[in-house]
Amino acid sequence: MSQQKVDSSVKKSLERKHFQQALDVLRTESECGRMMADQVFGEVVKAEESPDFIMKMPSRPDTIIGVEHLHTDPSGREYSNQGRRSKPPTHQSELKRVRRAQDALQEDGRQIDWDDHEQISGIAERLNKIISDDARILSESDAPRQIEDLKLSLQHHLRKTESYRNNVLNCGSRMSPRHEYGGLVFYIDMQCDYSYFTINQPGRVPRKCHQGELPLFPEIIRLIREAAKNDVRWILISTSTMITDDMTGALLFDTTDIETSMRQQGLNPCLRFICQMHKPFDGERPFVHKGEVNDDNGIDFILNRKQHAGTRRQLQRLVKVEVCKAIDAMEHNQTFIASPAVQLMINRYGTYLLKCKQPGVTLKPGVMDRLLGLIRH
Repeated sequence: MSQQKVDSSVKKSLERKHFQQALDVLRTESECGRMMADQVFGEVVKAEESPDFIMKMPSRPDTIIGVEHLHTDPSGREYSNQGRRSKPPTHQSELKRVRRAQDALQEDGRQIDWDDHEQISGIAERLNKIISDDARILSESDAPRQIEDLKLSLQHHLRKTESYRNNVLNCGSRMSPRHEYGGLVFYIDMQCDYSYFTINQPGRVPRKCHQGELPLFPEIIRLIREAAKNDVRWILISTSTMITDDMTGALLFDTTDIETSMRQQGLNPCLRFICQMHKPFDGERPFVHKGEVNDDNGIDFILNRKQHAGTRRQLQRLVKVEVCKAIDAMEHNQTFIASPAVQLMINRYGTYLLKCKQPGVTLKPGVMDRLLGLIRH
């Protein structure tokens, strides 16, 4: 057997394992998730490519569906560099490299001689490299980039829907009895980390987003609607952490009735008001340039000196604009996430601004300044 066939079979086995894990998580998320999973996903009758799986549909006798597996790159680099001759490594490949380095370092650390200063220095250098890579990866990943990559990934696969449909039809025509075509499923594997954001939900205490938690941004809902126009009948999304890749959740959307799917799973659109001060303003290069091991084998971070992180006035203006949007969302009982600086102002002044602003009129930074000028300390 050729190496290519071996690699293909291993890849398919991993895809199937990951897909099954997503279904298992979906079934535990809610009663609705369990019912939808049991109705849509049955026995796999073919597992090749284009689409990745062809499955029987339990709720409709003699009907099969096609399942295509895709994922997003949180740094937005996988599909956004198609025009380049040499693409940079994808986020997933970098994460795998960091995890391999972590595993190797952990194994070597079990046998370290703490009296051997040269060995300790070598371990510190390797640890520095891992920490610097980790910080850079997190600094490069954000919601806008991930959504843009999701959009480009979907567009890439939507161009193939006619091919997917024809292959499922051909498979069904050769089955005995003949099986009808039931539609396509896109399974989207999303690694994410929004844990530096705070989620604000009406009637609940604000809390930090969990590792691997995916707020349902309006752009994601719009992309699901667009996929529905291209013969995609269901969209399954699994979420996982970025470094450990532990699966944290799964969502299933019937694209013919997205609102019902959301309501049954207790989901609401989530706006975002973020001023990511940990990121460079130009968005082009890593904010964390590198780390250096000092004389005591401690690790010092060095920011990219070529970056202009913006003036204090620019930062204040950005925060004020996002805070005003958040106050309007609070007035309309909308769910949203906020970055640390925005959340700090909401925690301190949100109730006051909501009470003092003109109802139904969008709050502006200048108006907010005047209102806050009334506060006496």
